[in-house]
Amino acid sequence: MSIETDVIELLKKLEGTKQYQTKMKYFRNGMFHIYKDSEGFETIGYGHLVKQSERSKFVNGITEQQADQLLLVDYQKAKRDADSFNLDLPERWNALVSILVFQLGKTGYSKFVKHLAALKNRNYATAIAELKNSKLYQQTPNRIDQLLYWVTN
Repeated sequence: MSIETDVIELLKKLEGTKQYQTKMKYFRNGMFHIYKDSEGFETIGYGHLVKQSERSKFVNGITEQQADQLLLVDYQKAKRDADSFNLDLPERWNALVSILVFQLGKTGYSKFVKHLAALKNRNYATAIAELKNSKLYQQTPNRIDQLLYWVTN
């Protein structure tokens, strides 16, 4: 399995598997439907932020194939944005940055100044500590713990 395939599967798990979304009624009648994320933003599929300009496309739901495609497109964008930080990290650490950019956006992730500085210096213990000392960790500790476990094991 490639790292990208691993990351896509990890993102599906972190953003809410089809089984989880079925339980929450975001996936019903064979379609993913718009729901509000933990911050109150309209989202569909595996963490796709619904822009006002595209809402009408999603109002009746999307298929599993469409959700997979949206996830791939969103991840590719996050990966390009993550690459712009020029961190030159091992594969899983690069993937971690891409996942965090996927979750927070490039602008949001760029505010993690101490974490980014630690990554630039390949000081992974400090990078982990800075991530755990963040509002993001307070909001989503299980998600960050799962990511850190994945990247370090």
